[in-house]
Amino acid sequence: MKKYEVFREIYNPCAGVYIFDGNFPSEVETDDIEKSLKSWIPVDFPEYVKEVFSDGTIIYLLKLPRMERYTFSEI
Repeated sequence: MKKYEVFREIYNPCAGVYIFDGNFPSEVETDDIEKSLKSWIPVDFPEYVKEVFSDGTIIYLLKLPRMERYTFSEI
């Protein structure tokens, strides 16, 4: 299992920026990031965009009514 630091940001369409969610769990241990991500979404899993960076960081942009961005950085 890998350990990740996780950040969730919620899009504020009025300001046009993402707001950091400080109430979200900050670390997770998993072999399946998408399974962990799906467990946090209370509705059918939405369409999403996934970006993988050279440093191992993975970002998911979920296309919900209020878009959410999840950033996973391996610890």
